[in-house]
Amino acid sequence: SKFSVVVSKVSTGSYKRQVYEVPSGKQLVDQAVIDRITWATWTSVLGDEVIGIWSRHAEKADVNCACVSHSGINLVTGDDFGMVKLFDFPCPEKFVRTYFCIITTSTVDIMVFYCFSRRHMMEIFPSLNL
Repeated sequence: SKFSVVVSKVSTGSYKRQVYEVPSGKQLVDQAVIDRITWATWTSVLGDEVIGIWSRHAEKADVNCACVSHSGINLVTGDDFGMVKLFDFPCPEKFVRTYFCIITTSTVDIMVFYCFSRRHMMEIFPSLNL
């Protein structure tokens, strides 16, 4: 039978992905268990599922945010160069091409997909360099 467990995934400053049970806070370390998790949302720039978002010359801190569409088939990223890129999800192959790229005037820190009927809308939150 299927069961549901609330888990949270975090990315550390050392670029490691960690998974925790909620509310106990117990870290899940068994990779077989982690691999079987179906995530309700995806906002991580780390993991085998998103290797393709990193360009050949990107450094670890260049891609700031990611968000998977509600349908689970597209991924949008924002980076330090003000670029917003759209990918297929998952994108486990290195250096995949983007569907489109929007260039903003600022670093992009947060991306959000909204779902209206069968259309998706993106909201971009650039850095507030105050």
